[in-house]
Amino acid sequence: MDMKEKPIKSNSYYEGLIQNLYGGAEGCFSAFMHFFYQYNQCEVFYPEYSCCFEKIYQLELENCEFLSKVLLRMAGDNKYYSSSKKFLSGYNIDYVKNLDKIFLLDIEFLELNVIEIKNLICKIDDLEIKKMLKKVLENKKNSLKIVKENYLQFHEN
Repeated sequence: MDMKEKPIKSNSYYEGLIQNLYGGAEGCFSAFMHFFYQYNQCEVFYPEYSCCFEKIYQLELENCEFLSKVLLRMAGDNKYYSSSKKFLSGYNIDYVKNLDKIFLLDIEFLELNVIEIKNLICKIDDLEIKKMLKKVLENKKNSLKIVKENYLQFHEN
């Protein structure tokens, strides 16, 4: 923890919500693995789209960093599992190889993420946590924009 960052008052409800967003089956770390897989697939099969997925997995990694820091500042744990202690695995990844289906899956996934994070922000009163969640939300919105732009480009070609 950076010495400038003060601890956040421990709250088991908030901690569970953040833990699920961080390490749950549909959380940011799973999203990182998902987009990293897609990036590697595109590097071989669709190199003209690999930069799209590279940017998105980097945004997800940044989200993981934000969430990890908040968990630690709340005296929580930043392990790769949900609040119910279900550990992450490769089973959480959608191993789709068709680029059209990848884009459609990602659009749906990111649209749901945006809605979920907006709902999560409404459930939390702590301003520090809200501020961090708004950064995660902006990253998700940016990812959605990138996927939609690349999907349109894919269909124009």
